[in-house]
Amino acid sequence: MIIDRSTTAIVVDSTADLPDYLASDPNITVVPLTVYFGEESFLDWIELKPEEFYARLKVAPQLPRTSQPSAGAFLERYNELRRRYQRIYSVHLSGKFSGTVASAEVAASQVDGVKVVDSELATGGIALLIDRIMERVDRGTPEEEFEAYLRKFVAEKIFYFLPTTLDQLYKGGRIGRASHLVGTILNIKPVLSIDGGVIDVYRKVRGVRQALEVMRDGLVEHTRPGPMTYVSLSHGLNLPVLEQLRELVLGVTNRNIQIRLTSIVGPVIGTYVGPGAVSLSFIQE
Repeated sequence: MIIDRSTTAIVVDSTADLPDYLASDPNITVVPLTVYFGEESFLDWIELKPEEFYARLKVAPQLPRTSQPSAGAFLERYNELRRRYQRIYSVHLSGKFSGTVASAEVAASQVDGVKVVDSELATGGIALLIDRIMERVDRGTPEEEFEAYLRKFVAEKIFYFLPTTLDQLYKGGRIGRASHLVGTILNIKPVLSIDGGVIDVYRKVRGVRQALEVMRDGLVEHTRPGPMTYVSLSHGLNLPVLEQLRELVLGVTNRNIQIRLTSIVGPVIGTYVGPGAVSLSFIQE
C-alpha cells in the first residue's frame, strides 16, 4: 500500500502545538486535551489560546490541571476518518507524560486500519515529526518505508528545552525536588531533554546564553556533516530568547540545517513548563 493523501489520515493530539500550516492541513485531525483553571475547563488551542493561557497563568492562585481526551473522543474521529481513508496514523504525546496514548490505543483496538504512535515527545518535537511524515504523505511512500521512518524518528530524534522556571515541572510532578532546588539557586539554568519519553537534565550551566549555546552544541554533537538536519523551534511567548537560539542554530557552518518550523508552546504543555520556555528539536536524515 502507498501512504499518500488519498489513502492516509494523520491524527495528533493538541500537545503537538502545530503551526498553522500543519493545523490547517486537510489530512490532519487534532484531538484536544483539556485545561482546568479551578472549575473552569477549556479545550486546548480551541477554547484557550496561548496568549490568554499565559495571562491567566500569571494570576492563577494554583497550578491549572490537564486531562487527556477520552477513548470515546478518539473512537469518534477514527470511525469518521475510516469512512474516507484506508489508514490512520495517530501520533501522540509521550506516554510517560500522559494517558493520551493509552486512550488512543483503546479506541484503535476497536477500528481496523489505525496505528497509534507514541512520539516520546511533546510540543515542537511532535510537530517536527508531523512535518516530516507529511512530506512523505505528499510524495507517496510505501507503507513499510513510511513505518520504518516513524521508528527511526522516534529512536533518533533529539529534544532540548530550557524552562525559565522549574516551579511548574516540580509542582506538576515531572521533576524531583533536588532538580527543582538546583534550578532556584545561583542562576543555574538546567537544559532539559526528553529521552525515552522522560524528562532528564542534559546540562547545568549559569545563565540563559550559556544554556542556549549548550543546546546549539548538542545539535552539533549529535549530527554529522553532509545529511540534512531538520529543526523545530518552540517558545512559550518568549521571542527574544527564541531569536537568540535561532541565530545560534543558523550560525552552525559545518552542518546542513533547515529550520522547518517555529511554534508556540500551548496551554497543556505550558501548564508544566511555565511561561517563557524555549525548545529545540531535530532529526538528521
